Amino acid sequence: MRKIWHQRDILLQAGGGSQFVVAGKFRIHKAYKYLHHSGVQVPWKRLVCNSRASPKSTFVMWLAIQNRLATKDRLIKWNILVVSTCGLCNQQDEDISHLFFSYKYSTEVWEMVLQNLGVQRSVLQWQEEVSWAVKKSRSSRKSDVSCAMAFIESVYGIRLQRNSQIFSSKVESPLVVANRILFCVACRQ
Repeated sequence: MRKIWHQRDILLQAGGGSQFVVAGKFRIHKAYKYLHHSGVQVPWKRLVCNSRASPKSTFVMWLAIQNRLATKDRLIKWNILVVSTCGLCNQQDEDISHLFFSYKYSTEVWEMVLQNLGVQRSVLQWQEEVSWAVKKSRSSRKSDVSCAMAFIESVYGIRLQRNSQIFSSKVESPLVVANRILFCVACRQ
């Protein structure tokens, strides 16, 4: 309710709504544009919103891009008692940039996916990989759309393996995970 009243106040400050009247008729489109302009554009919008990846994968990507996944570093900040070490590598503390592409397991998965898509480059750090995927998502070329979708599915696949290790102490090989990701991408094209 507070947001509705706030928007009402904004309209009243704009002159009571008279600027939204054209030829004696109130134009909801003009009012919407006036109220909606305050939104911040995010560079990853097309990666998340226009993705053909599965809804679960897209949701996890949306959380990951905003650094809202419940990684161990965030759980510790919430005063939840957990061991901060990454369960997949047992060497470094787990955070979003470590979980995605800063250790052998996740790097191997993403390298295999990239190789199968015909992309010849090394695996980058989390933010650089996100930037690369955002760039691919802006293209309409089929290969670029596949790369963006594969990135989203890879983040989801690695996240599933992390959760599987924590809750059932089972982790599949990078090859199995990469093949599952590629299968998902092929099925959703």
